Amino acid sequence: MKYFACIIALIILSVSLSVADETEKVIKSKISDVTVFTQGAQITRTGSTTIPKGSSYIIFEGVSPYINQQSIKVSGKGSFSILDVQYRYVYPEPIQQDTKELDKIQAQISKIQDSLNQHNLYLTNVRTKKQAIETERNLLLNHPLMQGKAKPDSLDLLKGTMNFIEVKLASLADRYLAISLEEAKMVKIQNAMNKRIYALRLASSNRPTPPPNQPKHQVLVSVTSQNNTSGKLEITYKVNQAGWSPWYDITAKDAGDDIELIYKAAVYQNTGEDWSNVHLKISNANPNQSNTKPNLPVWYIDYIKYTKALKATSANRGYFKERKVEMNEDAEVAESADYALDNAPTAGMAYDFSQKMQNFSSIEFDISLPYNIKSNSKTHFVTVQKHNLKAEFQHYLVPKLDKDAFVVARITEWENLDLLVGNANIYFGNTFIGRTVIDPSIVSDTLEVSMGRYRSLAVNRTKLKAETKKQIVGSNKVYTATYEIELRNNSANPISLTLEDQVPKTTNTAIEIELVKPDGGKLNERTGLITWDLKLDPYKKRTIIFTYTVKYPKEEEITGL
Repeated sequence: MKYFACIIALIILSVSLSVADETEKVIKSKISDVTVFTQGAQITRTGSTTIPKGSSYIIFEGVSPYINQQSIKVSGKGSFSILDVQYRYVYPEPIQQDTKELDKIQAQISKIQDSLNQHNLYLTNVRTKKQAIETERNLLLNHPLMQGKAKPDSLDLLKGTMNFIEVKLASLADRYLAISLEEAKMVKIQNAMNKRIYALRLASSNRPTPPPNQPKHQVLVSVTSQNNTSGKLEITYKVNQAGWSPWYDITAKDAGDDIELIYKAAVYQNTGEDWSNVHLKISNANPNQSNTKPNLPVWYIDYIKYTKALKATSANRGYFKERKVEMNEDAEVAESADYALDNAPTAGMAYDFSQKMQNFSSIEFDISLPYNIKSNSKTHFVTVQKHNLKAEFQHYLVPKLDKDAFVVARITEWENLDLLVGNANIYFGNTFIGRTVIDPSIVSDTLEVSMGRYRSLAVNRTKLKAETKKQIVGSNKVYTATYEIELRNNSANPISLTLEDQVPKTTNTAIEIELVKPDGGKLNERTGLITWDLKLDPYKKRTIIFTYTVKYPKEEEITGL
């Protein structure tokens, strides 16, 4: 028996020692680096701690609830070995609420309630007495003598009866008044006690309660060490509920052909972790996309069967999802002496501290400035690059539809900028003009970017009535239309202009349309579009006159002219 007792004691001791060896220790960590992808982000947490002898678990708390468990990776420095890494979430012990104040309020409520119950008994007694007085008075007033139905034996008896009734009614009235006053006083006390009980219960219900238990998301790192030592651990993991979208600022200078393009990342995150003073990287990679090479299946052909074959089609279409960004621009104007800053150096921009890095599958912008981005879904604009690009400005004018010209910047040498489809703010100098979209997915040596309207060009398009007419020539009618377009450059700079107009088109072979006087314009026979490539010197005018004819059978009428 003693032998078995010793065995059991040894087993319990060995289990206790193993449990003691597998101790858990929470490490104090912080986020040091964040790489933001187009969808998601990679977080790097670091922390230092003492590691006990034997096996133990080092716990990183406060990680995002949107963590990708398969992406967790751990490394460390020190005289210890990393055995394993895993993720878990635990519910903390419920917060014990301090009930002293609550108990005190409840005791007051109980005391007042007891007094109220006793008071209600006295009030009931008073009301019973009051009801007895009313009953006695009603019996007296309903007596036959009072109603003239009784016949008294003598006048003295009648007089005595009347005196008695008078005295009795007066006594009843005095008693009724006194007891009514006592009742009103007691009702007032009753209402005060009820109000006090209500106020105490309201105070009890409005006391702050501890928040509901939220699970703690943790990363557990299993380590082992031959001695007590110090060590540094680093974990990386991917989270969802974060990302960025491209945004651009395009500034046209007052002189010269260069334009300034600032590449910005509209970063957002709602991961449950605040990024405080982190080293930020912006990556154009998307880890959510499949990285598996597609394989073509075997392509079988055969004779046509009698059953109808359904043609299966599939299409993969990519859509650019624009993240609407609302920019709240709050400016505070300092009232100090601005002249003191006139000779100060120009403030730096984030792109001055950004370095572009080419990986084997993606582009990263490494920013050496610390960033603070809270977990609140608000958008932060991080400038990652600045480029001065050669551009040729071309003006397009369609006076039939709009009297304003439109400026298009034809940008060259843009292929190595690694741009993505995104919105762009347009500036001329420091003046905001509007917005456009940059779409680098077009395969071309020249990137065309719409720069908005150009209002220094005056235009007037009129139909010359004297030269517009209908004639009958043989068996046909001939409609002749002549238009005049007057242009004037009201700016001090020469401009290159592409002017567009049109002649009608038809699918009816009996109708013949001809541009008889193009005035230097080029006609697209398929679309009917006429284009003129013009150059206008400062403050110079140019007039374009073109004529077209429409010939059709004279017995027919034409619509659309």
